[in-house]
Amino acid sequence: MLKLAVWLSSIRFKPKMAGHGWAFVGASLIVGCGGSGKMGANGPGLDHRDTEIRHQACDIASSHAQATDANGDGRVDLTMVMDGGREVCRAADLDFDGRVDVWTYFDASGNVSRREFDFDRDGAIDEIQLFAGGQVVEKQRASTLSHHLDTWEKYAGGRIISAERDSNGDGRVDQWWDYKTADCPVIHSDIDGNGQPDPNSSIDYCKETNYKPPDQLESTRPEMLKKDTDALPTETSNTETSGAATNSTKSTTDTSKGSPAKSTTNTSAPKAPASGPGGKP
Repeated sequence: MLKLAVWLSSIRFKPKMAGHGWAFVGASLIVGCGGSGKMGANGPGLDHRDTEIRHQACDIASSHAQATDANGDGRVDLTMVMDGGREVCRAADLDFDGRVDVWTYFDASGNVSRREFDFDRDGAIDEIQLFAGGQVVEKQRASTLSHHLDTWEKYAGGRIISAERDSNGDGRVDQWWDYKTADCPVIHSDIDGNGQPDPNSSIDYCKETNYKPPDQLESTRPEMLKKDTDALPTETSNTETSGAATNSTKSTTDTSKGSPAKSTTNTSAPKAPASGPGGKP
């Protein structure tokens, strides 16, 4: 528990994300954009990371932009910038407050290549997501009010695999999160400031906190309390594929305790990437 206390003392609190999960963000990625600081044969170095947040241009005022007022209040809620018949990027105001919340960019194949989020509605970018082949591969985050990147995450196959974090804002990575499993990272820390994980500083999050991932909790529950979800309706797409599929979904939904089918449309503002159970960023 002493190691856990030392680790917690190095986490900076983030007032602007309170209420969206943990009040601090404890994740970063190995090998974000710019800088070195890799966990490799020679270990991480003392190189400064590039912490500047750079907004990618999306000319929503151009003659190729198509503006939409979705709620009829006289203000533009969605702007799509076109290049011929291809969408290049778009800006969306999801909470209708007149400010862009999400910027989305597309590659030549029409897949999402980048997203930028303003979670706290202050007009500054809080998170950048990078995609390859339509799947997220990296997230870069500013988890404090300083508006500088301090968290870099790497993803593979849709799940986080590693993270780096600058917990004190000096531009150098001092925490390395290793996600051998999605919910139980092992956290390595540089406490003495030499750019290397300190001996005996590693923390197994689940072991230190006695946290059990949902799959482990389910396996230890009595059989009579386990949920059988195979027969429950699921929502994987908002596209109607066929009449038969629609009727089947409707039938299943109508017979589940008389509850109406869920809507797949979400017009609420995006929530901050809350730090959830299991040390997930």
